[in-house]
Amino acid sequence: MKICIVVGSLLDFGGLEEFATNLAVGLKRRGIEVSVLSTLWVQPDNQYLRLLRANDVQVVQLPKWVSMVMTDWPTKQKILADLMWVSQPLVWLLGLIRLLMGKKSWTEAQDSARNWMQTQWLKAIQPDRRKFFVRRLLGWWRRKWKYDLIHIQGYTSALLFVIDWAAANKVPVIYEEHQTPDAQFDWWKDFKHSINKASLVAADSEKSAVGLKEVAGVTCPIAVAYYVVPDPVESGTMLTPGIGKNDETVRITTPARLYVTKGLNYLLDAIVKVKADHPNAQFRVYGDGPLREELLEYAAKLGLDGEQIFVGSYTSRDHLARIMAETDIFALSSILEGLPLALLEAMSFGRAIVVTPVGGIPEAIQDGVNGLLCEPRDPECLARKLSLLIEHPELRRQYGEAARQTYIQGPFTPQAVCANFIS
Repeated sequence: MKICIVVGSLLDFGGLEEFATNLAVGLKRRGIEVSVLSTLWVQPDNQYLRLLRANDVQVVQLPKWVSMVMTDWPTKQKILADLMWVSQPLVWLLGLIRLLMGKKSWTEAQDSARNWMQTQWLKAIQPDRRKFFVRRLLGWWRRKWKYDLIHIQGYTSALLFVIDWAAANKVPVIYEEHQTPDAQFDWWKDFKHSINKASLVAADSEKSAVGLKEVAGVTCPIAVAYYVVPDPVESGTMLTPGIGKNDETVRITTPARLYVTKGLNYLLDAIVKVKADHPNAQFRVYGDGPLREELLEYAAKLGLDGEQIFVGSYTSRDHLARIMAETDIFALSSILEGLPLALLEAMSFGRAIVVTPVGGIPEAIQDGVNGLLCEPRDPECLARKLSLLIEHPELRRQYGEAARQTYIQGPFTPQAVCANFIS
């Protein structure tokens, strides 16, 4: 069987990208022919692209010029400027007509004509017309490589059009959703019009499976497929952290994209409370996203140094290993999740964990057993439980070892995930 894994893109570092890459490599090593198709062009130095090619997994993507023209706003702005330059004679003509027809001055008439022309060009170049090209890329790759199955790595509605294309071309589809559908967000509106054309829908947790049925309207078969997380011991990236005394610096790490679903404003509220009693506690958020400036402003309002907290994304698995080696406590303040890959990474590294019980998190972490849970939007609880772990190094060690055992015995290792996929 030949499997074509479809991703929206391959970011520099992300949970979906980690899963798709590890799954592709794991299947390839088990003798299954697999390729990866990205609906956006990927930088040549992208770590996932390099890892896939190093393991002889073929990667197909849109040409750079198509991808940039379709989705890159700076590129679109340059095209707009070129089009406006070419259109200048027409702008002058339209300005003259408006001058003769109305009471506007020559400058006003020209400005009006220029604004009108710019609006028309924006209507032409602003929409993301990627779907047109991706459908043709899917067809070309099917004729060339003759894949038997499409496995879509989806996040809300972005790749539903691939299901529609596959259904029209009678190609079986497994659609894997990497978020837990929640009625408080409208991302799953009209989801059911495409999703039920899939042969199988995969959820990353039992909670996500329920959400897919109740919120997204999925009626086709649903299976739970957990993330694959390489064992840092087997890969040689496991490093022993320094579990300090309670009067030493304790490092709290949060890997998260700077999106509303991560609840990072509540984490900042908790940081203020923790630092009141533990000024040496060191908080680091590794990630980037559209809320960066807003979060920096909120941190400043709280009297925190946002630049010291929001330090940017980690860029490779080696970088992640170094971060985890320096981490004493792993924290997530999310208000919406699937089953976060970052959480499973922390478990594999045996770190003490404080998280919110959203999405599939309670399926991996039990409060007081292998970590600590706080309800979302509750900075008081986050601060209290983080302080507890800061003050008790042995408790951190205990929870970290329990989290590591949960990872080892659970369905998250490459062997377990690939075996489940093949079955």
